[in-house]
Amino acid sequence: MSIRKVRVLLLRLFAIPFILLAVFVRPSWPTESQTGFSVEFVGYIFLLAGLAIRIWSILYVGGRKSHQLVTDGPYSICRNPLYIGTFILAVGTGLCFENIPMLAAILLVFVPVHLVVVRLEEKHLETLFPTEYALYKQKVPRFRPSLRNFKQKKEVVVSVRAIRRIMVDTIAVLMIPQIEDFLEVLQANSVIPVLWHFP
Repeated sequence: MSIRKVRVLLLRLFAIPFILLAVFVRPSWPTESQTGFSVEFVGYIFLLAGLAIRIWSILYVGGRKSHQLVTDGPYSICRNPLYIGTFILAVGTGLCFENIPMLAAILLVFVPVHLVVVRLEEKHLETLFPTEYALYKQKVPRFRPSLRNFKQKKEVVVSVRAIRRIMVDTIAVLMIPQIEDFLEVLQANSVIPVLWHFP
């Protein structure tokens, strides 16, 4: 089983609690409150930032991940910019849903799962590119962004598959606030019960 399939399988297994928290848990503050607006607005900013990082990363690595060691663009700043973007998106999702328990659950699941996956990917890259990857690891941090080694090409060849992935990611991210608003309406009209209002 490939590393990507392991990551997707693990995240799908853990998706059920997130969905339950999103559907049946609401904050105790009123829907149109300043607190709700502020939390949701910060969530939108995180969503857009995470999406931008993911798009930039996919443009560079899309379709080349196991064939070429990509070390420029976002990959010259840190070795795992896609995961950084995904992490920021995950935080943004919890904030958009104004759901602190959901945000906590995302962090408790996301961080360990992705740390395991990153280590597996590193072993895979060390096997594919033993000398190049060893040098890359010495110069570029795993997660903490560092502009010290930033470099980019004037042109990057982008695969059609990468463009499709970007389109799917973008549509999915832009749907998050709409889904939250729809659930809010269903809960306000008692179509879906709210089982817990967290303080």
